[in-house]
Amino acid sequence: MPLSFRTTLISAAAVLAITGFALHSNADGHIVAGTVVSAPHGSFNGVQYRRYEAMFEGVSSNLRPYRVPCQIIAPAQPHGGCQGSGLLLFDWLVPTTIGTAVGQEQADARYTLTDNFLFGRGVTYATVRCNPDGLGQSSPIVDSSRPWSDGLLDTSSEFISSAGDEFDIVVDYVKALKTDPVARNLTGRINRTAAFAYSASGSNLRGLLRLDMGRGLFDFSLVGGTGKGFSFPDGDAIGFSEAERAPLPGAGLEIDFQSEFDVLALDAHQTRHEEPSYRVYQFAGASHIRNIDAAVFGLADPETANSADWVPFFRGLFVAGNRWCDGIAPPPSIWLGAQNQANIHRDANGNALVRFVGGRRVNTTAYRLPEVAVGENQYIAIDPSYNDGSLLGFLRMAAGGHIDLTGNFTNHTRYVRDVRSNARGLQAQRYLLESDADAIILRAIQSDIGR
Repeated sequence: MPLSFRTTLISAAAVLAITGFALHSNADGHIVAGTVVSAPHGSFNGVQYRRYEAMFEGVSSNLRPYRVPCQIIAPAQPHGGCQGSGLLLFDWLVPTTIGTAVGQEQADARYTLTDNFLFGRGVTYATVRCNPDGLGQSSPIVDSSRPWSDGLLDTSSEFISSAGDEFDIVVDYVKALKTDPVARNLTGRINRTAAFAYSASGSNLRGLLRLDMGRGLFDFSLVGGTGKGFSFPDGDAIGFSEAERAPLPGAGLEIDFQSEFDVLALDAHQTRHEEPSYRVYQFAGASHIRNIDAAVFGLADPETANSADWVPFFRGLFVAGNRWCDGIAPPPSIWLGAQNQANIHRDANGNALVRFVGGRRVNTTAYRLPEVAVGENQYIAIDPSYNDGSLLGFLRMAAGGHIDLTGNFTNHTRYVRDVRSNARGLQAQRYLLESDADAIILRAIQSDIGR
């Protein structure tokens, strides 16, 4: 796997082979009460939500001060009886989008899972700026899923003394969400804490769960878009270890989800192992970035990028992770091959096949997005023709492409039947939620494919 793939996605400063870590964070962060501002955030299932923003400040374990903006979105009456579910989700912002049309870090949990999904389930949400590349950056357009883009909070006093303090800021903030009086007043009752991180930030979260400083922070975590190894704080920078291991005891339950791109480009085949607190799911046909993301990021030719939308799997795994905390095992792992097998088997349309389910070899065309399983397109995970050496070119390569095969369908009724069969099968096995399966089936019914 060319190192340029990984360094671009995870912004790693070094690649180190390390066998053990003993890094600790002396939590010393708090929300500055006098900076708290708020605004209505809408109603979800009859519950009014409110967005709170403030400055969060503290001192890292290396005795370096920091002051950064933070955000909490919670029921407007957090102490009002049944308001909220008691689940708090921390979203580790991904910095890669700073250099795109987005113009700042992206809050991937809200961007992908959506507010309707999260807040409709009573989730309380929180995030914090922790990467110095984000300082002073703001989206050119106001977008509620891009924190602090509307100017509600005055962020002019923000600073981070060292890039190596990113992990400390996250740890301090998550601890403050549980203990800081200002935070507790805003969030209300919290009885479970989860984390979500994708791509560059996914590598960071993956690292945090393998360091002593990550113990006791989260009950479960969703780590997306990564391969083997993990990032870690290394002095004034962020380092990277190629070592592959399970999360530490006490770091909570971890679910990794990976696109076909991640398997091909980031050695994700080496993450195929199961532990009491760890599962990994790999999804055929999917690229690291979808065609709709290519459009949002301002990448070239978004209409030709990979159209396989694997985000519904994210929502299914979020629910599975929460239930796992209650003792309900998540659905069986899905792997595109054996643990150390990098090659991928493909069907007649050139689309990847799932070859291991729950650690057992299978010979099936199932366990894939319905559109991939029925062969609407040939889904191309990587398109190297766009990799011109620039960040945008690299990201466009990671958006892949597709070859339209819809002309092969001559019977619309049969096409809808096959999509429905695959969608309901995934729903029955808890990889898809009923609402997402319904939406996939409705989209097939409304299409012109096979007419």
